[in-house]
Amino acid sequence: MDVLFYAPEGVGDDIRKTVSRVIPGLEVYRTLGALTERFRRVLEQPAITVLVVRDRDELESLLTMRTALRDTRTVLILPDRRAETVSRGHYLEPRFMSYLDQNPEEVAAVLWKMLKTGNGNRDPSGARIPLP
Repeated sequence: MDVLFYAPEGVGDDIRKTVSRVIPGLEVYRTLGALTERFRRVLEQPAITVLVVRDRDELESLLTMRTALRDTRTVLILPDRRAETVSRGHYLEPRFMSYLDQNPEEVAAVLWKMLKTGNGNRDPSGARIPLP
């Protein structure tokens, strides 16, 4: 199950490092151009896309990709909690929304659960996860 991670250079590094420990083989993109190209060239879309947003302008740019993102479960990390930012973020229809100043372990835990439930109770390596 593919997990794509987008964060511009120098933003969300703590989140990327934490998520990489839980999800080996994370596809990482650092520019909007590279992210856009990824969605254009690959027929099979990632199961989950994590978007770490630097600022409001970048969020507006990501909104232009909203149609491409509809076929993937989106985790959105916003730069602030302003009502207008959160409202615009909802247009991307994220399954989970967080903020740059939140604990990155929370994002990793949500991704783990999304992978577990979306992959027939198997971890990213394909091993069966015992149910409680």
